[in-house]
Amino acid sequence: MRPPRRQQRLVRAVVYVLVLLVVIGMILTMVGSALAAANPAGPAGSAEPAPFAPAAAASPGSPVTSPGSPAASGALHSDQLSQPAPVVVLGTGNLTWATLQAKASHASTGDDPSTSEAGTSGAGSAAAHLLSFASQAEPINLAVRTPADRTCPADGWLTLGRGARASAVGPTASCTGPVAPSASDDVSPLVRTLGQDVSIVAVGPGAQLATGAPEGSPGTTASPASSSPSLPEALSAGADLTIVDTAEGASTDAERITALDEALRTVQEQARPGTRILIASLADDEAPGPQMAVLPAGTTSARGSSGGLVVGTSTHRAGLAQLTDLTPTLTTALTGRKDPAFDGQALSLPATGKASATAADTTAAPDDARITRLADDALHARASQLTVLPTGVLLVVSAAALLVWAALALRGPQPDRRPAVRRRVARAAIVLSALPTALLLVNAVPWWRAGSREGSPSAWAPAAALTAAVVIAACVVGLAAGIVAPAHRWRSRPLASPAPSSSGLDAATVPGPAGSADPVPSQTSPELPDTAPRQAEATSPEPASPSPPPARAALVALLVAATIPLAWLVDAAAGAHLAFNNPLGMNAVVSGRFYGVSNTAFALVAGALVVVIAGAWEALGRGRRAALVLTGLLGGAALVVDGAPQLGADVGGALTLVPTLAFLGAGLAGLRLSRWRWLAIGAATVLVVGGFAVVDLLRPGGPTHLGRFARQVADGSAAGVLERKAYALVGPFVTRPEAAAGLACALALIAAVLWWLRRQGRAWRAGTSPYAWLASTTDGDMSRGGGRDSGPPPRGVSPSAHWGTTALRSLGVLTVVSVLVNDSGVTMAAFILAAAAPALLALLLASAGTGMDREQSVTARRHLPHHPD
Repeated sequence: MRPPRRQQRLVRAVVYVLVLLVVIGMILTMVGSALAAANPAGPAGSAEPAPFAPAAAASPGSPVTSPGSPAASGALHSDQLSQPAPVVVLGTGNLTWATLQAKASHASTGDDPSTSEAGTSGAGSAAAHLLSFASQAEPINLAVRTPADRTCPADGWLTLGRGARASAVGPTASCTGPVAPSASDDVSPLVRTLGQDVSIVAVGPGAQLATGAPEGSPGTTASPASSSPSLPEALSAGADLTIVDTAEGASTDAERITALDEALRTVQEQARPGTRILIASLADDEAPGPQMAVLPAGTTSARGSSGGLVVGTSTHRAGLAQLTDLTPTLTTALTGRKDPAFDGQALSLPATGKASATAADTTAAPDDARITRLADDALHARASQLTVLPTGVLLVVSAAALLVWAALALRGPQPDRRPAVRRRVARAAIVLSALPTALLLVNAVPWWRAGSREGSPSAWAPAAALTAAVVIAACVVGLAAGIVAPAHRWRSRPLASPAPSSSGLDAATVPGPAGSADPVPSQTSPELPDTAPRQAEATSPEPASPSPPPARAALVALLVAATIPLAWLVDAAAGAHLAFNNPLGMNAVVSGRFYGVSNTAFALVAGALVVVIAGAWEALGRGRRAALVLTGLLGGAALVVDGAPQLGADVGGALTLVPTLAFLGAGLAGLRLSRWRWLAIGAATVLVVGGFAVVDLLRPGGPTHLGRFARQVADGSAAGVLERKAYALVGPFVTRPEAAAGLACALALIAAVLWWLRRQGRAWRAGTSPYAWLASTTDGDMSRGGGRDSGPPPRGVSPSAHWGTTALRSLGVLTVVSVLVNDSGVTMAAFILAAAAPALLALLLASAGTGMDREQSVTARRHLPHHPD
């Protein structure tokens, strides 16, 4: 029996309200993000420098001065203002803020084993001096990722000189020992861009590698870079740019800290007034992760500041820049020119640096909240990298295990156990479909601090993240059930009973009038045989079932699945604060992406979005108009958030979503996609991505990777990018035998699954499938085929056959396209499975139970003993 029209209207109203809220929320988020991007400056009256002010704004005539301004130092003469102040870069390696804090803490408690070393004041006091210097400047974290999983010192120095990620050491070679510049290096891009007007002196093997200056060579006409044997001699030369490798010969943290501190003191004492000092740790081969760096006080960014920290121009993150950003930063500070050939994006150094610091203000480590935050951010990134692999594997394996268990549990159970089995599997699928959302929200809890010590994450961090995610998933399911419950209770109110039958044969107790508390007893004639009550039962209105109404599970499953695209896309539009350094997503260790929608996030969002659109179309009663409206609203909103450069900035996602949504909408609407329509879809995809690229190039603040790729396509240099992405897709399976073996096993497993599905499809059409009992009709009767309780559903009978098949085919299109256009390759397919499989299974079982639960209650009523009055 069909549900009353009032119930149908309620279901449609609930779904329409959910769709409307999703669209309104995404629009408000996009508007808020656009307004924030247009005005990133801090609050009025703040002491921070204006984020979009040029470096020259820090002049003696400025109303607001900083410690590094000329007005504060009073040490510059008028003839020095005509040329940029010199810059000194002090480079080291494997040094983090947590290490400095730990060493300084040991010194303050008297537990500093390095204080007994001859000729040193101890690493603890050196760390305290470095922290004090950083607190008066602009401390940041530096992402030093190069093509390899670790960055050797030579890799970091070579990357600094080239302005792009580079490797000087093989992936399996040892990082120990200096790497001399080869003859093929000639002049580094950094030196070439600075030109003949900027004098450069390199001290140490790392600096020589960055500049291409051989040891002991003076500057020449071909290259203005020269080398010097010591830092004092380099400073006496008065060069515009001095690059120093302070970690030469240092192998421990104490040695690196002491050497860096000695170099800093030398620069503070001997450099000419106004020198801008830049400190950076360029290597992370001992423990991959963000390194410490200090920029001159007054450094600004085109993206402003947040919490007292400079926002990285390329990372969009407070207190985080990339190693490749330092190269354009140096060239802009010394020449005022920007070179688009560099991969990084420049920060704006002040016109002059701070005057020499005295020993009195650097004897104790300050309690700077900014440095503490940076140390915690680096710990967060390392914990994320430690957690990504086990979390991703667990999520994918859980989805696959759910499908296997469902296939075994739903394979022809006993008739009396069928509703219970179906509900058990559906509940497990709903909980698993909440995990992707929970793994995003878990980043609001400081799970990365569990068991950590001195900046190193604990081995228990993944367990802490997963435990918190399971709790949050249960809360998401409970919240969804709580949202659906009021509507469910209103819908379950007793309906008014129809007028009594003229024959007086109503054998069962029927509900009384609306608002009555007691049922109305039936009038049964004692002269009639015992079968009369059952015959009357079949024609009487369906009584209220004591079990939960079937639509409740479907709405809960739909709502839980909708939280995946909603949460991930809203977070991406708001800045991806939860997705960054997430147990599943991008982090500052890999440094593949720092903002927007990552490949993992897109796979989860797109997989769930296909299921949600198809499930909502089914809940709304189907129809061509509903299919086109839902696909246009939900799919269009997701496409805008994913592809817009100021929001998701996801090129591969936009390329994938357009054909997937077109295929899904056409399938639900019953439209056939001809060859010409596919060509139109391809043209629309190019136009959409091209439109996003144009917006990216025209908007202020610098382009994202989408705009840079469009620029490369225009100048013909995009072939290298495409080759790199193609190699990222197939390279691991060519160079690593274990990856090739895994791919072969996965393909064999996929082939086995396809063979099994084809076999089950044949059995379904023949009426012998053990799963045919799931295809109940809309009025609660089981489909009849080869037997009483088995067989395929008649055409147009099964409520889930059409939308389920369309959703599966659309997921196939999504998987194929996403694997081809994203450099994550086959991992996209795994995360699409993890998001779509539990959600689709839960909705299919809930749709199947719509008629089954009703049939169960009617059957139970028929077997109740009848007691005539």
